Amino acid sequence: MNRTMNAAALFKAKLAANETTILLNPDYPSSGLVEFCGALGVDAVMIDCEQGNPSLETLEDMARAARLANIASIVRVPSPEPWTIERHMFRGVDGIVVPRLDTAAQVERAVEDIRYCFPKTVDQKILIIQVESVSAVSELEGFLAVPGIDCFFIGGVDLAKSMGFAGDYTAPEVVRTIEDTVARIRNAGKPAGMMVKPHDIETWQARGPSMLYAHVNDFAAMGAKEWRRRAGL
Repeated sequence: MNRTMNAAALFKAKLAANETTILLNPDYPSSGLVEFCGALGVDAVMIDCEQGNPSLETLEDMARAARLANIASIVRVPSPEPWTIERHMFRGVDGIVVPRLDTAAQVERAVEDIRYCFPKTVDQKILIIQVESVSAVSELEGFLAVPGIDCFFIGGVDLAKSMGFAGDYTAPEVVRTIEDTVARIRNAGKPAGMMVKPHDIETWQARGPSMLYAHVNDFAAMGAKEWRRRAGL
């Protein structure tokens, strides 16, 4: 991989090559924390405007911090409406995670909305689509047929909720559905993403996802556990 690429181009290239990548949620609306994440060996930060609380001004600051740290900045928007996509994409981020999509038609519209924002440079943006409902899984072939998408990110918790398991993505039926979904994505020649936790990183990675999504809280907890071990506590 060409390490002279900028962070966004490098992340896109690694996704396309199905290399293992780390997408880290900094969990807090802090540009200083984003800059620090650049030293943790991650490929990109996901600034979470769906479940997190960054303001649009903070989003801009966090995107600037990511550029200083030479990592890609991705925003997860609250919902897929055109005005929401436009408002967040114009904040200087390198890419987007689009949640709450149930049909292929919605995916096509979201991609067109992003293309509208950046008609000349859209190919330089990172576009990640979430697959997080029974409907999305049933329409996956349609999702996969939409051009320009860099990664299909399986939202295990929301998928489990949609399947009637109250967010428990470890339920055997949910695990089988996720495994099948990953296989369908990979068989189509596309990269899959998945949230991982400290206790299941190797398990999920072995099932095929190449983009590993994590929370900085888990990074801190893992580091604190090792620190206590080395201190004999």
